[in-house]
Amino acid sequence: MARWLIVLWWLTTLVAGQTATGSRQQDVKKGTPQPNAGQQTHLHLTRVGVVDVPSVMTHTFSPPFKGDDDGNIYFLQGSLDRTIQKLSPKGEPMAMFRASSYTDKKLNYAGPFDVALNGDLYELVFPHEFNRYVFTYKSDGSFKAAIKLNTGFWWFPSHLAVFPSGQMLITGSEYDKDVNAAKWPFTGIFAADGTLLKEVKLEDDETLHEMAAVGDNRVISDVIPRGNNAVAFTQLETAPDGNVYLMRWTNPAIIYAISPGGEVVRRMKIDPGNAKYYPRTLHAFQNRIAILFVEHDTFEKIMKIVDLEGHEIATYDELRTKDKNQSMLSSAFYCYNENPTRFVFLGTEDDGRLQFVTVEPR
Repeated sequence: MARWLIVLWWLTTLVAGQTATGSRQQDVKKGTPQPNAGQQTHLHLTRVGVVDVPSVMTHTFSPPFKGDDDGNIYFLQGSLDRTIQKLSPKGEPMAMFRASSYTDKKLNYAGPFDVALNGDLYELVFPHEFNRYVFTYKSDGSFKAAIKLNTGFWWFPSHLAVFPSGQMLITGSEYDKDVNAAKWPFTGIFAADGTLLKEVKLEDDETLHEMAAVGDNRVISDVIPRGNNAVAFTQLETAPDGNVYLMRWTNPAIIYAISPGGEVVRRMKIDPGNAKYYPRTLHAFQNRIAILFVEHDTFEKIMKIVDLEGHEIATYDELRTKDKNQSMLSSAFYCYNENPTRFVFLGTEDDGRLQFVTVEPR
């Protein structure tokens, strides 16, 4: 029951409408400004364009927020058995992906997904049984295959990323022998057929487990006393360098660069400069990563740009309304580009009409 509460708690926190470590591992401290890095801290995230999407009416959407090389946007709608929507950059419906349409199994939950370089979509699926699956679809929404994840133990995968080879990095929580105890962080490299090739041991896993075990409110909530938000709210992104960047929901944000072979290439800590800001989403573009931090009380946001080694390049805060100092952006950040620097967010009008909101630092 607790694992379904994790899902429900995560949905309620969204704003409506909005390998063992090898010797080559590098530990990069918090986004330390580098000489001549061109760091900019005085600019604000400012709206420069809005695209209305009249075909989609929704007040809720949830991560992950993904884009592909053609500029299409993918996001989740619904509750436990959710639909993945694919829209063009102009907001035109392109495809829908719904796991329950392709199985006779009773599904408890479906939704976390990634889009591969070839356009195929990979989705984590949780039937009412011991086994966990990945469903794959073609870019037009048609079903390809159901892949059973073979671990041999009881676990709850929460996020996945697809390497160019078709292998998958999947992270989540493994149940302790005492099912009522705090779960253990788990990350693994899986073959395209679902075989577990290698468990990836991350430096902070034991610390995060101990924090959950003693009830540290930085990683647990009253709603989910045996969960671990640092793991459950992890974000993954496959970068152009071929590595997957795994970001834990911590302050400072902890990011690992993980190779297709399961080697931890480097560990980075990105400090937002305020203990109340937690990382919500990250996206890579060429040799840079954009990380959105959100303050959980005021919903204020900052965007940090770092290179692939964690060196800070720029920090931008959010331009808020002048009259009531209210947020002008949701936390649904899905696209990052340079030349010029631009970020695209999902948003909604009061009537529920979906919008794509483009912002620039100004």
